[in-house]
Amino acid sequence: MLNKSAKIALTALCLTFLSNNILAKDLDPLSPAELSQAVSLAAPEQRAQLAMRSDTPAPAIAHTLELLLVERRPVDKEQPGRRLADVYSYDYRSDETIHSIVDLNTQERVQTERVQKLQLPLTENELARASQLIFNDPEQLSQIQAEYKRITGQTLIKPEQLHVKAFVFTADSLPEGLNAASQNCGIQRCAQVLLYTHDSVVFEISPIVNLSVGLVTQNIGF
Repeated sequence: MLNKSAKIALTALCLTFLSNNILAKDLDPLSPAELSQAVSLAAPEQRAQLAMRSDTPAPAIAHTLELLLVERRPVDKEQPGRRLADVYSYDYRSDETIHSIVDLNTQERVQTERVQKLQLPLTENELARASQLIFNDPEQLSQIQAEYKRITGQTLIKPEQLHVKAFVFTADSLPEGLNAASQNCGIQRCAQVLLYTHDSVVFEISPIVNLSVGLVTQNIGF
């Protein structure tokens, strides 16, 4: 038989275990099925994008709506077990980020808002588009080839010879030295692209790509 002190200690331990279990469950990320449900509730037309993002990079095409992010939304501790999701998409028709909150328990869309100048990180599809726009621009390609020749002494024949990274670019991050086309970045969706050789030597030019209009607007030098 346990004495009174031991019973109290055991009870406290059990309560702590149960509390931690509930908290851990409440903080669980969304499962693949829940991700799909969240997108279906917020923007059914983007479910195919979620599937492509899960398997292989999407082709370098401009979606009217680009699915940016789906993640678990925190809930109050008074609502254990409630599972909400935040779904973010970019509407290239209006240059707005659409933020929807969906309730996975009730299968309802709770709230939707459109916000300008809210630029979340680029998707794999947008990175592919930015790369395609750079290499399809004759003037830009000529500059990249010259830079590759300067660094390596070799000829750039195909994009696969380079490593490409990109991040969202907004005009307020570089207030000086931007041309008129780049000054719209932030209102419109833009990417700054970093180019590297296969042995990780960075190019001294960094293209700015306006994804909203599908143009390389300028190069920034380092």
